[in-house]
Amino acid sequence: MDSQVLKDDQKITVAQKLRLRRSLMAVGAGFANSLVITIAWQFGYVFVSGELLFAYLAVSSIGYALFPWLILTKKNLNFSDPSMTSFQIGWQLIMILVCMYAAPGIRELLIVNFLLILLFSVFRYHPKQLPFVAAFLLSSYLLVILAQLMWSSAPIHWQYEVVTSLVFVLGLIGVSLLGVEISSLRVALKRRNEHLALLTAKNEQLAVTDDLTGLYNRRHLMRILRRQKSLSDRGGYQFSIGFIDLDFFKQVNDTYGHAAGDAALVAVAKEINRTLRDVDYVARIGGEEFVVVLSQTDYAEALRIAERLRADIAQLKIDLGEGQPTIALTASLGVATYRLTETLNDLIHRGDSAAYAAKSCGRNCIVGEKELPETEQYKNPLASSKLEDPDLVFPAIVD
Repeated sequence: MDSQVLKDDQKITVAQKLRLRRSLMAVGAGFANSLVITIAWQFGYVFVSGELLFAYLAVSSIGYALFPWLILTKKNLNFSDPSMTSFQIGWQLIMILVCMYAAPGIRELLIVNFLLILLFSVFRYHPKQLPFVAAFLLSSYLLVILAQLMWSSAPIHWQYEVVTSLVFVLGLIGVSLLGVEISSLRVALKRRNEHLALLTAKNEQLAVTDDLTGLYNRRHLMRILRRQKSLSDRGGYQFSIGFIDLDFFKQVNDTYGHAAGDAALVAVAKEINRTLRDVDYVARIGGEEFVVVLSQTDYAEALRIAERLRADIAQLKIDLGEGQPTIALTASLGVATYRLTETLNDLIHRGDSAAYAAKSCGRNCIVGEKELPETEQYKNPLASSKLEDPDLVFPAIVD
């Protein structure tokens, strides 16, 4: 669960960085447009007073800066579209239309901003939506001309406006076609990435789980134990392990067949999972042998959990399938608690020895490490091993 939360956080962080980068690009385009308008005003192309120009620059700057701020503070995550594409396009469009109305002499130069808006739309909208965006931009441009005709005293040169509009339409068509192609590639790439992510997640799951029971496998169990050891060595954290060995399990295979034995293992695995807490872990390490890792658990609590596991397994009625009887199994359990700075091999050996002792005591019982002879508590059978990574080797539990 913690691993999944971490992955989700990482995905959000990567997405936020991408949103911020695109938003800053839009902000850069907006401030560049403000700079052009300021220079044009100095040359007399903008028919507004200095006060109105200053008000426009202040309002537009606040709007441009608002979107990166929302992303940096993660407030954009409250929106249905965290990228806020429509809002950013809308704000840019309003500012450009104001400039076009106030500076009719350089209106054709400002058309490039419409093309930038259309390209910006490629990153968010579906290819089928881009023609509608282009049509909306063209309508907005025509509305500016209409507004100038109705309310502005600036003259309109219709022949020039017609030629400019035709060039604008051709530009929109060209950029729209290019945008549709880019957007289609983006959608296809997104689908491929999603499919690849699913395959990767499936492979990762297969790499850490046991094929039969769906529990963690031996290798991943060692990763869990290393994390638990690291937490405990820092202080203020305890964990324990429990070895579970099903009693007389070979007789199930010999009597009812291996398919029935597999069904019994799956049933026991589900029961162990049901009994354990959400913070605990369980792995199948081979055959009928399981290991549970009990987080934040001292020795006394580990014994209580082990007894609950033993009782639940003993009460479990296992249906072996059609034509097969319902059977019951028992288990022998060994419990050990981690001691600061010891090796995992020492801990594993004590849990294994306790489980062996439980079998020697008549099975269907629990033996804790403190019930072992002192020599067994501290003996490390792998101390002289020449293996490069002895932590990956478990001592076998034998009947």
